[in-house]
Amino acid sequence: MNISRVNRQFRFLILSLAILPACNNSGDNPSGADESGSDIIKQEIILSPETQDILNRFPTPFEVSMLLQEAKAPYLFSLTNNPANVNRYFTAKTKALNLGIYNADLAYSSTYKRADETDKFLFCTGKLAGDLGIAGVYDKSLPARVELVKNNRDSLVALVKRFFGETGDFLRRNNRNQVAVLVAAGAFVEGLYIASSLCQAAQDNSGIASIIYRQKESFNKLTRILAEYSNDSNIKPVADELARLKPIFTDYGLGSGKAIPQSKAAGIVAIAEQVRAPMIK
Repeated sequence: MNISRVNRQFRFLILSLAILPACNNSGDNPSGADESGSDIIKQEIILSPETQDILNRFPTPFEVSMLLQEAKAPYLFSLTNNPANVNRYFTAKTKALNLGIYNADLAYSSTYKRADETDKFLFCTGKLAGDLGIAGVYDKSLPARVELVKNNRDSLVALVKRFFGETGDFLRRNNRNQVAVLVAAGAFVEGLYIASSLCQAAQDNSGIASIIYRQKESFNKLTRILAEYSNDSNIKPVADELARLKPIFTDYGLGSGKAIPQSKAAGIVAIAEQVRAPMIK
């Protein structure tokens, strides 16, 4: 891995991974966002205290990737959003969605200690975070500490998590809820797509099917957050797309420790891919 690039981009990794679990009320258009498209991020609503708490505690992309590794699922780079696509995203909405998608890809590659792929996704998350005007709390000693633990997944994850509190404070002070909701949506869809694709490919898919089943709770939480944006012209279409995922958790026989037939696994992948495709195009 190119260490100098990691050192330059790691500040964005810390922030972009922290966006999901720790955010508060959001204000106007994020600085640095492109305003040439029709899906510009507009003025924010105030979330209810209960929904705000759900957003604050929303799981990070590490949850799915670590469960996949524990289930001995393989790493398949072909399932991720191609890093070359990062230059396709011009509006704040598409940048925020794909920051979430690349966050999930970054969590997937770093959990599996794929150095080259991690380097590429660090660049993507750094670029999109910068475009969105996100600047977080940065400890100058962090790159050296990352270098010391970069080959130890558990230590690296623990190091990142210790910075969640500080970056969360920054996001709360700067009111970036709407961006955080779009990032959360992108990360959830990408994690579900990767897991369902691996489920279809596995001979014994009981472990991976259980991981998908466990995402029902996160799906319900995300749906509740998105419901408060029913009058938001940016987020309402995203909410409508994510609603198409509901049959995955109700119609395909998912359960804890339960394998599913390949035909049902293929059906789950098809739904996840249909929702993901317009986000990454």
